[in-house]
Amino acid sequence: MKQCLVIELWWLGDATLMTSAVRGLLEDGWKVTVLAKPQTRAFLESAYPQLDWIEFEAPWTALYGKYKLWRWPWRDIFRVLRELRARRFDASLSIRWDPREHFLLWLAGIRRRIGFKTPWSLWFLNEPISGHNPGLHRVEDWWEVQRRLGHPTATCLPPRLTADPTLTERFRARFGRDPRPVLAIHCGARIALRRWPVAYFSELISRLRREFDFQLALFPDLDGYGNELQSLADHTFTGLSTAEMLAALNGVAHLICNDSGPSHLADALGIPVIAIFGPGNPEKLRPFHRDNLVVIRNNCPYHPCSDYCRFPEPYCMTQLTPSLVWPEIRDNLLARGRIPRLASLSVRESGEAETKI
Repeated sequence: MKQCLVIELWWLGDATLMTSAVRGLLEDGWKVTVLAKPQTRAFLESAYPQLDWIEFEAPWTALYGKYKLWRWPWRDIFRVLRELRARRFDASLSIRWDPREHFLLWLAGIRRRIGFKTPWSLWFLNEPISGHNPGLHRVEDWWEVQRRLGHPTATCLPPRLTADPTLTERFRARFGRDPRPVLAIHCGARIALRRWPVAYFSELISRLRREFDFQLALFPDLDGYGNELQSLADHTFTGLSTAEMLAALNGVAHLICNDSGPSHLADALGIPVIAIFGPGNPEKLRPFHRDNLVVIRNNCPYHPCSDYCRFPEPYCMTQLTPSLVWPEIRDNLLARGRIPRLASLSVRESGEAETKI
């Protein structure tokens, strides 16, 4: 059986989008090994038991200090290189426009090294793909490198995750004490610039309560961002592992969140998502399914800025006020039909309609 290495060294959402490629490769009969962070393996191993793993915390994925080479874990880097060379992979896939990844694959001696060409990668990729399109979704990037490998599928396979059934039942039992559907809000994001202000979430919850009938599940971020909203929620979940987060999301009817990993987790579970975007590029990083809503106002000349804001505050988020975005959030919830309107509103509007007739 031919062996393929898939490299995804970044974060939770990125790893979720990678499952699109994993699904295609497994369907094509490849033996797949994923080079990724340990936490990626921790939450994907149960969903994809066919995969092999090589764990690697790449130093260039750190938020700070990534260019201080004297602090890099060189012993671990050499360990990974030895393991990669020993596996004798037939091919490797990379979608990052990143010569560091391409150099690593070249050092590993992999026969077919497929990725998007950069000016610094010409020697490292022997099957470079020209014309990297920043307007394509990252799932479509994965599809493009698979096609170069010979993948016959004419369309992208969507990302897919499964939640632990025992954990899922535990959360559903907790929600099931109340017959109303669950609307979830995750108010954090790994990068602070992508966080909608807590006060805006508070106002949004007030607007939602006045119009819709639901129980609210609140997910503050691991660092406590959003804890102030606990008094507004029916359920609050803190300190969850990724497996627990998947199981909890698997029991909700709709998720509202920032441009963050949980948006991709929910989308890969088939849960409708409303994602609030600031500095990120929604064409590339939105939840993949098109019927999800991306809330954004492109009010910055530097957008997308790759999280390197040039201003004292991220105006792309702070100027995205609840009153400005409420109509489209409301309309999306009504259109999806998973969160019902308050009965009093429905009765009143029915009466008004009959009066007009």
